[in-house]
Parts: sequence; C-alpha cells; structure tokens
Amino acid sequence: MNLLAILNAIVCAAITLRLLAYRRHGSQHRPRAAWLAYLLIVATASVPLRVLLGVPVSADLTTVALNLVLAAAVFAVRGNVSDLFRRPGWRLITDKDHPIAHFVRKPQ
Repeated sequence: MNLLAILNAIVCAAITLRLLAYRRHGSQHRPRAAWLAYLLIVATASVPLRVLLGVPVSADLTTVALNLVLAAAVFAVRGNVSDLFRRPGWRLITDKDHPIAHFVRKPQ
C-alpha cells in the first residue's frame, strides 16, 4: 500500500463521515439530493473499506487532488449536497442554471 492510497482513503473517509453527519434541521426533504448523497457516501466509503481489507486500490496524485477538492466542497456546505450545486445569490431555478442543480433542486 503506498502513501497516496492511504491519503486517498483518509480523505474519502472524511467525506463519508461529513455526509453521514449532515442534519437537515427542519429543512425540506429533497429525495433526489438524498439519493445523490447516498451515492456519494457509498462511493467514498468503499475506498477506505477496500484499504482496510487489503484490496489493492490504485490512487494517483490527480485522484487524491480531486477527492481533496470534493472534501473541501462538502465541508464548506456542511454536508448539504443540495448546496453543492446552488449558485451564489440563488433565488428560483431558471433554464440558465446548471442542469445538475436543476435536477437536484427540482421540487417533487
């Protein structure tokens, strides 16, 4: 196991724990955002689990860098996946918004 794989596992574990610790505090439940959070948790939790089980994990500098950026974003929004795709000054969803933001924020 190399140092980058271990560092990547630590970063992915931090992302997983931050997403698992998110609390809505009375805000509206958004099923699409919840599913996106679930997929992110499963994907990021698999990395440290594989490292702990001794399964070979390939990690290079770009993988670690991308996961560090994702971790910074997740911690900046305190685990709120909906806020990851919210524009500053966001009011209402328009066609000019990013398609992922429109998908996640779309009311049911």
